[in-house]
Amino acid sequence: MDQGIDRRGADRRGIGRRGFLKLGFWGSAALASGAALTPLLTGCSRSDTPAAGFAHLRDNDVSLLRPLVKPVLGGGLAAVPGATADDALHAFDRLLEGGYAGTRDQLFQLMDLLQLGAARWWLTGTWAAFADQSDTELAATLAQWQSKEGFAQLAFKGLTQPLGMAWYVTPEAALSTGYPGPPRTGNA
Repeated sequence: MDQGIDRRGADRRGIGRRGFLKLGFWGSAALASGAALTPLLTGCSRSDTPAAGFAHLRDNDVSLLRPLVKPVLGGGLAAVPGATADDALHAFDRLLEGGYAGTRDQLFQLMDLLQLGAARWWLTGTWAAFADQSDTELAATLAQWQSKEGFAQLAFKGLTQPLGMAWYVTPEAALSTGYPGPPRTGNA
């Protein structure tokens, strides 16, 4: 019998249809309960008010994402003279403007979930808030989180890829990659 197939014919090497449905169910349940429990566990209600200077990102989102900017962007932030983590967060905020409201809501649910220590441990492998970790600890956390499978990996990509895309569509960051921009016509 093939080592990757069990007696019922199910493929044990990857996630099957049944596993995918279970992942979706439990992932949705975790996000829903995390968003619902956040106000109870923190003692305050969830604020939908954007942080000062932002159109979409809330104060908690900014404090959650700010420590992640440097390790997620690698040398991309340092390649732009004078760029700060807040510049990248403003680019991310502008990217959210072009997204669907439902997609933004799911991203905010994920960020709310990451505010909870137990959920952060489940997704990333650490209880410590990102802001409380040293650069070395944060790099290890991101490496561990990236290597996880299932919902944790989806959450990692769902948070880090848009942050990277938002940064590299800014003209200053795009130039730092060596890309000269779109081709110009003979009249331009």
